[in-house]
Amino acid sequence: MSITRDLATWMAETGPLAEGRSLTLGRNAMIDIVGCLVAGANDTATQNVLSAMRGLGDGPASVVGSMERLAAPHAAVVNGTAAHAIDFDDNYHGVAGHATAVLAPALFALAEERDLGGRVVLDAYIAGLEAMLIVGAGVNVAHYERGWHTTSTIGTIGCAAAAGRLIGFDTDGMVRALGLGLSHAAGSKIQMGTMAKPFHAGMAAQSALMVARYAEAGLTAATEPLSAPWGFQDLYIGLDAAPGYTDAADLLGPPTAIERYGLKVKVHANCASVHCAADGLLALMAEHNLTAADIERIDTVVNKMTYDNLMYDAPVNDMEARFSMQFGLALILERGRMGRTDFLPDAIADPALRAWLPRISMTESPVDDRLPTADNGREPAQITVHTKDGRTVETFVMHAKGVLQNPMSDDEMWAKYDDCVGDILDAGRAAELRAALEGFETLDRLADLMELIRW
Repeated sequence: MSITRDLATWMAETGPLAEGRSLTLGRNAMIDIVGCLVAGANDTATQNVLSAMRGLGDGPASVVGSMERLAAPHAAVVNGTAAHAIDFDDNYHGVAGHATAVLAPALFALAEERDLGGRVVLDAYIAGLEAMLIVGAGVNVAHYERGWHTTSTIGTIGCAAAAGRLIGFDTDGMVRALGLGLSHAAGSKIQMGTMAKPFHAGMAAQSALMVARYAEAGLTAATEPLSAPWGFQDLYIGLDAAPGYTDAADLLGPPTAIERYGLKVKVHANCASVHCAADGLLALMAEHNLTAADIERIDTVVNKMTYDNLMYDAPVNDMEARFSMQFGLALILERGRMGRTDFLPDAIADPALRAWLPRISMTESPVDDRLPTADNGREPAQITVHTKDGRTVETFVMHAKGVLQNPMSDDEMWAKYDDCVGDILDAGRAAELRAALEGFETLDRLADLMELIRW
């Protein structure tokens, strides 16, 4: 059997997945992403995408922050952009990028279109993470380091399979979805720091729903889109490049991917490539009783992935600031956090923050001495703090706060939710939405939850 048919068979025939630990982790992911959806609803990128969708026709699916309803693919592109707009949504090992910001908006819109409930959405979501893991396993991290934005390449193909799971595709239907998904897989990391970057999450969600519609209608495609010549691996990294798909099917659960890897849930509202260094700086300041006034300069050493991602050493707007090691650590020094409201125009122009930028260095580790990597630890950082009194303290961080190996507590999860929605939703609606999220799997109609994020 081919890797595509192996994956398609698993997606079509595996029994219910929204159970036990998988269900708990999946529900927590819904709590996190809905908070991010609300927080990103009024972002300029979200509003621009919504403007582009207007006039294409009404439909059954909700749009966050709006009383409008659109066709499911059109709602998915708006909501996907909102979910990723402020880069506060989770990362996922299987993608080396963002997963839930693609999967949830697509599955929410599809569930509204077909009047489905919360548990089947969670089932499709958990399966979608599995699909993304397998699609990504054959090409990453070379695919990511080459410049592909995996959120929209791997994300599109895996989300198409998740949509097929929610609809109820058989194996042949899944093969069609995976094959057609290849034709939609695009997106470059050159877009980091621009509105196109969050749009990629929405674009992938929209494309996945269109692919599912085409596949359901019987449109056929290549039956081995992943490992064949001219397929995903060949075109995106090369057939002879590692890792390839030879052993990829061995990764299929049980245990499910969400249990094995979890999600990299963010406690900081910027690119995850900053987070290990930020956590390290916070730890050093606490351990050695340091304040910003005690510190002369900071040096960081990072791997190629992080170095390439954080391309703005002197950002000029909020989008660039989220991809800046220097600005992120300046926020830690001056404000003790990198929160949702710390990337507003007043912060970008703050002289106290900008004074730190030339005093914070970021160096890529040499080719012959790469920093170690591990599951959920692909963006480690070595951080050295030089104090004004001549001391030097340093630490190495592999797993940022929020990953499976270093998880957020339930209190921290809900504190993030409150931060995301607190100044956007009134207290009554925020509490009602929280109650719906706490019982996500018991929702008979996903539309009841979506009604709470319309205003």
